[in-house]
Amino acid sequence: MERDKLPFRKNCEGYLIFEDKIVVRDTGWGYLEFPGGGLHEGEDFIDALKREAHEEAGVILDGEPREVKIIKYLYHSDWVKNDKHKRRYEKYRGDEMHFFLGKVKELVNPPGDGEEKGWSKDDRLMPIKKVVKILEGYKPFPKELEEYSNFQIDFLRGLVN
Repeated sequence: MERDKLPFRKNCEGYLIFEDKIVVRDTGWGYLEFPGGGLHEGEDFIDALKREAHEEAGVILDGEPREVKIIKYLYHSDWVKNDKHKRRYEKYRGDEMHFFLGKVKELVNPPGDGEEKGWSKDDRLMPIKKVVKILEGYKPFPKELEEYSNFQIDFLRGLVN
């Protein structure tokens, strides 16, 4: 398969602030997960983020999130951790990730999306400083994710200073 001929998956990720914490969960398999995901047919990035944040983490946003960065990165073979990842790896060469900053109005029970259940209500908020410390501990990053990871750490570090 010629991976360089595959398209990039349109994706979004939100740094969503609730009081003095950020919405995030520890996946338990080597990285932190922020609300977000791929776009449905005809959906724009903001609508996708609102939908994904609600399904995954029970987030109701306060106003419109602000786009802060776009990064394209390639999937690497070590990225494939499950069948869902395998299907994406076969269909796309990587993600075109649109990053957003937003404020949480309310947290409700996350409904899930029919394929996966929502995040645990007790395990979806973390102090930003703790998130930065965890992310800094993940180095070294695969070269394909270096720009993504460095942006994530620098941006979140800027939120606490």
